[in-house]
Amino acid sequence: METMITHPPLTFEQVMIIMDKQKAETFAKIEADKKEHKERMDDLSRRFGDLGNRLGEIIEFMVITGIEEKFEKYGFAFGDTIQGLKIKNGKKTVTDIDFLLLDGDSIIMVIEVKTKPTLNDVERHIQRMDEILQYPNKVTKDVKIYGAIACALIEDDVQQAAFDAGFYVIMQQNENADIVKPPDNFIPKFWEVKNV
Repeated sequence: METMITHPPLTFEQVMIIMDKQKAETFAKIEADKKEHKERMDDLSRRFGDLGNRLGEIIEFMVITGIEEKFEKYGFAFGDTIQGLKIKNGKKTVTDIDFLLLDGDSIIMVIEVKTKPTLNDVERHIQRMDEILQYPNKVTKDVKIYGAIACALIEDDVQQAAFDAGFYVIMQQNENADIVKPPDNFIPKFWEVKNV
């Protein structure tokens, strides 16, 4: 005959202790999974950021190649290009400029490069132009400063907002960048720095 070992029934307190232990283990597992998920998401974000930066560099390279000549049909004669300029006030960077095209000493085109610009990017470029005017000693005196946005893709509303702001739009077309034909009512806006 087999002897059966019997356990006394669990008390309410013992059941609560077991449930609390299982609950703590479950929450610990959830937290570990969240941490692992966050680390994976951070890694993906970093990788996508790196990819976006590389794409931006490619677009910048494509924009700079021969863009000066393409502005000739709009009455500009750009001869020099400056890439990656920082406007500073002392040690503090006030604004970054992706490209500057120079037409002698009197006309500058400030080009902002975005893979796919947004309405906020157009607003930020307007703000950038205003910031440049605050530090005219950092830029040539007696100059008209025009703006352009260069991109690989652009939504219709963003393109229209850029035109409305008086900016030219430069878009990637196959292996070259070209200036998008502005609407008939387009008036390029310029910010003017006067020698004081």
